[in-house]
Amino acid sequence: MARADVKEIVLDRDQPGQPHKGKVFAAIHAHLDDVPLYAGGLCAKLIAEGYTGYLIRTTNDEKCGGHTTAENILSNEQEHFKVGEALGFKEVFHFYYQNHELNNISTLDLRARLIFLYRFLKVDTIVTFNPWGHGEENPDHSVTGRAAEEAAWMSGMDVDYPEHAEAGILPHPVKERYYFYARPGQTFNRVVDISTHIAKKIESIVECRSQGGGNYGSLLRAKLAAQGKRLAILGNDDRTADREYVRHFMLDDEREAGAPYGMNYAERYYYIDQRTPELSKVDDYVNRHAIPL
Repeated sequence: MARADVKEIVLDRDQPGQPHKGKVFAAIHAHLDDVPLYAGGLCAKLIAEGYTGYLIRTTNDEKCGGHTTAENILSNEQEHFKVGEALGFKEVFHFYYQNHELNNISTLDLRARLIFLYRFLKVDTIVTFNPWGHGEENPDHSVTGRAAEEAAWMSGMDVDYPEHAEAGILPHPVKERYYFYARPGQTFNRVVDISTHIAKKIESIVECRSQGGGNYGSLLRAKLAAQGKRLAILGNDDRTADREYVRHFMLDDEREAGAPYGMNYAERYYYIDQRTPELSKVDDYVNRHAIPL
């Protein structure tokens, strides 16, 4: 497949079997709830189609959870493992940079850590923030996306971090990239049908209780009960309430994204495919005009 053109919307539906068997992807996000909200469906789909997935969180989420800094770090860490399990990731990594302060760290350090993991895990594909996404206000998002992109470019170069090779960790190019559609108006060229994977996306959001709205259903259920009321859609237990709250009130963007294409639920991405190098002008001319000696 050639590199996707932003002017062409490619529809990505379920593929039978496991066409991606043997491939590896890494989903790199800044906070507990980023991947569940922006890419939970895609990650579940890729894993169902044969990919091995790894989940990487760059911050410690210390400012999210409503408790002390230490309690917030712990609760977000524990929930991050549950998110990884809900979506089927093989392993979860935490970098623990301070929340909302990524633009004050060494981005060289962040990039180097990602390069190491891309090479060590032999990552073929990344899923992350669009480093040039319009309307992004959170510095953690933009810094994470930029570092993930730079690391993808550099991880295949043997001149960068040659000491890795001494340890048996060889350069490994990352050829495919899915960038989140995280803010209204951001560029996208691929619409991924996640309808058959929506249950896993919902489960991953439900695990985001320190942030991301995963427990809003049970909170609403308790509030209504105190008023002598109930909502039938919230069921009879907290877990059901949380799932159904997400399903009914937090998936409008996914329904809107899929509606024009006959999909019940979809996620949007800016997708880049560099597996087939584009011919240079010289190579194209040679192919068309070279004659035998």
